Amino acid sequence: MIVPALVTPFDAAGHPDAAALQELIDRLAPQVDGFLVLGSTGEAVTLAPEERAELLAALRVEKPLWVGVGDESLALAERHARTALDAGADYLLAMPPRFFDRVLDARAFQVYFEGLAELGEVWLYHVPVFTKMRFPVEVACELARHPRIVGIKDSSGEMARLEHYRRFAPGLRVFTGSGTTLPAAAASGAEGAILAVGNLAPRLFARVFSDARAGRTDARLAGLAYETAALVGRGGVVLLKQALRHLGLPAGAPRAPLPETSPLWPEAERLLARLQEEGWLL
Repeated sequence: MIVPALVTPFDAAGHPDAAALQELIDRLAPQVDGFLVLGSTGEAVTLAPEERAELLAALRVEKPLWVGVGDESLALAERHARTALDAGADYLLAMPPRFFDRVLDARAFQVYFEGLAELGEVWLYHVPVFTKMRFPVEVACELARHPRIVGIKDSSGEMARLEHYRRFAPGLRVFTGSGTTLPAAAASGAEGAILAVGNLAPRLFARVFSDARAGRTDARLAGLAYETAALVGRGGVVLLKQALRHLGLPAGAPRAPLPETSPLWPEAERLLARLQEEGWLL
């Protein structure tokens, strides 16, 4: 399964643009297996609760829908979760609180994630590049014992973590969030991938993932996928949105104070030309 971690388009006034996001969803829908809205790539941390609610209420999504709900307190995360469920979310994706990470113990993780699981089906989200904190793998496996904590998106790129989930949390659905380690994740048993680059070239990553799951290797395609994911990883949402705009897709600009353009653009433009020539772009 390939699920794009959707960007959130903003209009010229800097407001979330639900119509543009719906257009992007409709363009992607034939090539993907579901959608993540309001994740890291969706700049969710920049949206007020009222903006989240208005955006979600305007969307029509006919495939499995993950919605990012993580925040710094259980109360805020629960508010986001209720909004997401009212809008038809299938799964609540939650990174742990991180501001007070030095005092987060196993019980704090339990209170937070099990509190969310009272509302709906929860997916854990480990994304250390943004949280700058450790999500103990043993805590994740312990949380997986809860009947409504059903999956994890692990963006660390650490294959040892994925192997640990498979061995010690066999009922947990494991998706990778790392495009650069996609073949290794698929080979180690990951069920799917939730990827920022899924906005851009979903068929390429679906092909590489399915090949790896089947024990096949196309080194050239795997290398192209790696190069694309690595570049988007370096440039982040600024470069991704610039690439989508270049292709005429409804991405909008990042929200201020993020810049509209990336210094990596010349490199990205050359890579996009290769991807377009081979027919991999959306």
